[in-house]
Amino acid sequence: MSRRRESGFSYAELLVAIALVAVLLTPAMQAVQTSALAAAAQRDDLANRQRIKARMEEVLARPYVALDAAAVAAGNSPSATIADLSDAGGTPAYPPVQVTIYRYDGSAPSAADAGLLWVRVFIDSARSLDALRGR
Repeated sequence: MSRRRESGFSYAELLVAIALVAVLLTPAMQAVQTSALAAAAQRDDLANRQRIKARMEEVLARPYVALDAAAVAAGNSPSATIADLSDAGGTPAYPPVQVTIYRYDGSAPSAADAGLLWVRVFIDSARSLDALRGR
């Protein structure tokens, strides 16, 4: 007499499969969570870089005379923020964009040279954009 073997999982095989899934699922879920957090940080960083670029385009579109007057009014200092061109507020994800403008002679800030302006738009030292603007 031949006995037919029933197909399917035995209890032991099922327990081993469940244990493997439980052990392997935890690192997989941690990897998904880490990548989701990284994606959110990258999205915020890209948005901030786009904000900096847009603000630089807005500033450079202004007449040279207006930018020069703003630099002189701010004391022609690389550390003086131009309030009229900067953001007033911000959030932790989207901090304020700041603008500095000062006269530049090719090597250092110069109060006498009125032919070249150094324009810096920045959020922090890691996220900034610099440009020179001539007459």
